[in-house]
Amino acid sequence: MWVKKFLLLVSCSLFIMGCQQSVKEVNADKLGKIVDLKTGKTFTPVQWLESVASQQYLLIGEKHDNLSHHQAQYWLIDQLNQKRKQGALLLEMLRVDQQPLVDRIAMDFAKYRSNLTASLNWQASWQWDLYQDIVQHPFEHQYALVATNLTKDEVSQLLRGAEPLKGYVSTDKKVKQQLADIIIHSHQCECDANDPHIQKMVEVQQFRDRRMAEKLLKSHTPNILIAGNHHINRQYGVPKHLADLSPNQKFTTILLSDKNHTYTQADSDYVWILSE
Repeated sequence: MWVKKFLLLVSCSLFIMGCQQSVKEVNADKLGKIVDLKTGKTFTPVQWLESVASQQYLLIGEKHDNLSHHQAQYWLIDQLNQKRKQGALLLEMLRVDQQPLVDRIAMDFAKYRSNLTASLNWQASWQWDLYQDIVQHPFEHQYALVATNLTKDEVSQLLRGAEPLKGYVSTDKKVKQQLADIIIHSHQCECDANDPHIQKMVEVQQFRDRRMAEKLLKSHTPNILIAGNHHINRQYGVPKHLADLSPNQKFTTILLSDKNHTYTQADSDYVWILSE
């Protein structure tokens, strides 16, 4: 009996593996639609591609564990690189202390390709099969891959207490309140926004967003930042820090979601509606 159960388990495993979808292998017709949140106009991905190909700074959101989001991101990155030489791809998923590893790999990608996760010291919390093709794209096409996230030591220092972030637009009380509400909701805690622990977590989030904004402005253009939707949101994310650092700099944001989204033009320029 146990032999039959074992064979059944193996068969099921092979079936699942065989049916696993690829991030790269997707047809544009399967990538939903894009809505201009200011005008309400709807585009296919191919139509929208033409309008953003000239943009120097493109900020793309995601739900981290959603396959369709990564398929859309990869398709867009690859299509844009075919239209104009990409300057840089910036990722929330890489800490700045991983940048020397990134640079070493870029010098001889063939040498490190077979063991890229170890060579990058990739964090297991980011599902590699969803990010692998996106991470490899800059190496394969010879443009910069840029780490943007805080180091573990930096996060620890901020949680212990550090000098508050300096700014005007990004440090507004409304911005901090929105971040506090998001943190309280995501942790499902009965906390107050003024709780010292919540305030420290807000500070960490703001320093993350500031670092991403700084890296974006310093990187070769045209560039693309990929991060979670909260980081890309114009009301409280990286865009607020760009407004402090370079008020006149134009950039385009697009959040990835489904048909039940509640985003408005205050949140983003566009929303890309994909299946869950």
